[in-house]
Amino acid sequence: MRGQLNSMKRAGVPSRDLDPTKRTELEGYVRQVVQKRPSPVALANIGPELPASSWRLVFSTEEATFGDLPRDATILLQFLDESNVDYVLQFSGKTLGLNSIKAKSKWTISQGQSDAGLLTFVYDKITTDAFGLRDVGVGFFGLLKGRSNFVESAYFDNTFWIERGYGLSGKDFLNVYMREEE
Repeated sequence: MRGQLNSMKRAGVPSRDLDPTKRTELEGYVRQVVQKRPSPVALANIGPELPASSWRLVFSTEEATFGDLPRDATILLQFLDESNVDYVLQFSGKTLGLNSIKAKSKWTISQGQSDAGLLTFVYDKITTDAFGLRDVGVGFFGLLKGRSNFVESAYFDNTFWIERGYGLSGKDFLNVYMREEE
């Protein structure tokens, strides 16, 4: 799993562009990690590891990741400190003039028995970087203010962070975030 994900990241290959056979193989590896390997960092103890770190979504089995986002979108979680995170959609040069959309958010992580490692972040201010301008407020996306989003942690080793969740259809999905180098 590590080797394939590192290679994908270096080559800039999103999981949606993988050959279906390779995607299935990689999904199997990720599922094995979640099912059979204990998280080296206890899920209840993820919180102190997050400030001043950035995490890039490098692999997903979630259909929404393939269908709802533009093909060139990359998801980043940038933890600024113990309570602030930027949820960022970055775009390549293929998206005319739009570089990113950023949801400045407040975050918490659960340490409870039944929901240990559940990251909750609440959107506060939505900004965009477009046409050379940075952090421009976006009125339309202001409708998202106060909405919550979640990452249901299943595995965390400070290099890879695996989320397991369930889509609207009830089918489970896995998202793998990889820590960005400083």
